[in-house]
Amino acid sequence: MKSKYTKFSVLYSIILFLIILGFLYIAQQIKWAKPVSIHQSPQMDIFSEDIGVSLPSSKGWIERVGVHATQYDATVYNNRDYSFENWTVRVSLPENSTINDSWSCEYVENADGTVTFSGLDYNYDIPEGEYVTFGFILFDKSEPVFDDFIIEATPMYTFSDFKLFYVLCVASIILLVCICTTLGLWLSTSHYRLRLATDQKIILQSMKTFTNFIDAKDPYTKGHSSRVAYYSRLIASKMDFTEEQLDSIYYIALLHDVGKISVPDGILNKKGRLTTDERESVETHTTQGSVMLKDFTAIPDIIEGALYHHERYDGNGYPHKLMAEEIPLIARIICVADSFDAMNSTRCYREALSMDDIIKELEINAGLQFDPKVVDIMLELIKTSQVPVDLAED
Repeated sequence: MKSKYTKFSVLYSIILFLIILGFLYIAQQIKWAKPVSIHQSPQMDIFSEDIGVSLPSSKGWIERVGVHATQYDATVYNNRDYSFENWTVRVSLPENSTINDSWSCEYVENADGTVTFSGLDYNYDIPEGEYVTFGFILFDKSEPVFDDFIIEATPMYTFSDFKLFYVLCVASIILLVCICTTLGLWLSTSHYRLRLATDQKIILQSMKTFTNFIDAKDPYTKGHSSRVAYYSRLIASKMDFTEEQLDSIYYIALLHDVGKISVPDGILNKKGRLTTDERESVETHTTQGSVMLKDFTAIPDIIEGALYHHERYDGNGYPHKLMAEEIPLIARIICVADSFDAMNSTRCYREALSMDDIIKELEINAGLQFDPKVVDIMLELIKTSQVPVDLAED
């Protein structure tokens, strides 16, 4: 349950991060909007581009002999659904003509014979779908026609001018709903999770208490079941198992020796060599364990750990002489973990082996007693000092 909500929180964090990036991208586009530049030719419709300009003459008169004065009233149109700022209109002046007066604009005569008009404070911006006007009086020999312009202006975007903005808003609303729903579920199930955690702790402690009874039959194997369970889960964590499956593997390994309850103490603690009958009695702990666990259906495949952990990869194990892939994977894992702990522990009939000897035994028996792949993982755990461990008793 906790892992489930953790995954949701990670997913929501990633989505929130992407949404924030989206808004930052729009903000960057607004701040660093690039000016548009349009060359408006006589054949072009002034409403076909982002902005357009018309510059007709409104009246003309003879100023003096040889000089004709013409008044031009210009209109700059914003054809988009967002505003523009810092607009300019550049036109080519006829040779020897001069501008005598202007209004609603500033102008600069350029060295190339053109003049650039720009807005003043009150008409610096062109709102969406609107227009601004300006005008000037030109002294020339005739009444020239201006119909070729270069228009420049900078877009004044807002967030709502971007389709991405609406996508991000919808995504934000959906994310907020999901977060609220998940939070509501988390709060409504908090009592259940607390009860579940308590129940799991009781079950685990009960199982460990039971395994302590098993290990107590042999004073040399105290903590053996807990260590085997730990090693089995550690090995499995390096394989393709889910967190829930790893918990099951731990419980299965914890009870792998449950059948030893049926084996007489005198045989388990015998220091000398076992007779054939005594060995057969010891070997029955696998089948006896499976019988004891047959009604334990809460953990899937729990019988497999007890029944098959003494099968050998080469088919010479017991009780059914299974070999290789015929042996359930959990049993192959427990077999390596069980043998490692046995070799690393002092028993009534021998001292614990050195780590070098344990490694040698594992390598020699890979493919014989043990699954080679499981051995490889165990050797890596040994080399990286992840095993052995000293587990504190609960």
